[in-house]
Amino acid sequence: MAESPDKAPGKPAPVKDEVGLLEILSLLIETEKAKTPAYLLKYATQYGAPEAEERLRVLEAENVPLDLAFDAISVHLRLMAHKRNSGILTACRGQKVGLILPLPPHLPELFLPVSEVTFLQPDQNITYGSMHEYTDQAIKGARACRAKAQELQALVFEAFREGGNLFVDVSVAEVLEPKMLPAGVRLIAHLRPHQNPRDVQIHPTAEVSFL
Repeated sequence: MAESPDKAPGKPAPVKDEVGLLEILSLLIETEKAKTPAYLLKYATQYGAPEAEERLRVLEAENVPLDLAFDAISVHLRLMAHKRNSGILTACRGQKVGLILPLPPHLPELFLPVSEVTFLQPDQNITYGSMHEYTDQAIKGARACRAKAQELQALVFEAFREGGNLFVDVSVAEVLEPKMLPAGVRLIAHLRPHQNPRDVQIHPTAEVSFL
């Protein structure tokens, strides 16, 4: 059986999530580009979100007003995101997980109770404020972090997303180089709202989950 286009060898895995679709639909309404639920349905279809597409198709058929349709799909997508986050943590239970600094302070609190956590600090010249207690125990330097990543089953990192593209700090990108990662590693991105001057685009070949 032929592989689907998204799974073709050597092609970067799609980087999509429910929150991303919600941001797009919200912007369409704010800019008044979306006039009816049919417009939301069109973009959900283009985005590739079959569950949201099905829900919007029902709302459109029932002639639900645009504002109520958005409220309904917003709750639906946020519930999906919550279930996805719970699923990620469940999948990481008991696994060896690398947390690549910098990260928001709340992320270690999610993984430490359920996983065997290793902190990776590829840029050893930078300290990260409230993360100081974790940097003290982190593996430091890009080369050492890449070597340790070979032993891990999941990597958590911070990223900025623009469209379908992901951008990370240049030091983080060194650790996430596809050729340097073990087969089957799980990539988990925490999205930040802004791009940083040191960011570079990455092209992950493994599936990326969003937390």
